[in-house]
Amino acid sequence: MTQPRLLIFDVNETLLDLKPLARRINAVLSDEHAFELWFSTLLHYSLVETVSGKHQDFSKIAKATFKMTAAKYKKMLAEEEIDSILGLITQLPAHSDVSKALSKLKNKYTLVALTNGNSQVAKEQLNFAEIAPLFDRIFSVDEAEAFKPNAKPYQFVLSKMQVDPENAMLVAAHGWDITGAQRAGLQTSFIAREGKFKYPLAEQPTYDCKDLNELVERLT
Repeated sequence: MTQPRLLIFDVNETLLDLKPLARRINAVLSDEHAFELWFSTLLHYSLVETVSGKHQDFSKIAKATFKMTAAKYKKMLAEEEIDSILGLITQLPAHSDVSKALSKLKNKYTLVALTNGNSQVAKEQLNFAEIAPLFDRIFSVDEAEAFKPNAKPYQFVLSKMQVDPENAMLVAAHGWDITGAQRAGLQTSFIAREGKFKYPLAEQPTYDCKDLNELVERLT
C-alpha cells in the first residue's frame, strides 16, 4: 500500500459535532428523530440533483428539505425561524480529537477539506471551530457541480492538488462518502463516530478507526 501524500477530510460529523443543531431541530419539531430524518432527506435530495443532471446550493436544499420534514410533523415555521435554526450549521464545535490530530498530521501530510456545503459556509464552519488554519485548502463540491459520493468532487480535488488517486486518502465518518472515494480509486479511512457505520456492500476501507487519534497512530 502506497503511503498517501494528501489527506482529504469530510467536514460535517467527521470533524464537526452536529449535536447542537440536532438538539435544536428535535426540539422545534418535537421529535427525537427529526434531525436524523431531515439530514437523511437532505442527503437524498442532494443526490437527486446530481443524478438528474442538475446542481443546487447545499444550503438551499437544506432549507427545502427542512420544510418537507417540518410538514411531515405538521409544523409551519416562518422563514426567519428556519434560517435561524439552520444557521447553527456555522456554529458547531469540532470533536474533541480533531484539533490535536490535525496538528500532528499537518507535520507530514497535505490536508484539505471537502464538503457538500458551499464555500462560504465551509469557511465559516472551520473558522468557528478554530481549525481552518490547519488546512492547505478548503473545497466545496460546488466547484465540481456534483455532490459526494459522485466521483467528480474527489477527482476535482485530485486535479487541483495534482495528486493521483492512489496517493490520496479520504477521511470520513459516512459509509456513503467512503464508498464513493474508494470507487474513485482513493485510499480511505472510516472514522466511527457515534451512530455511523460502514456500508456492508462496499469494499473495506484502507483504515477503520474509532477516532482521529487512531488514524494518527496508523499514519505517523
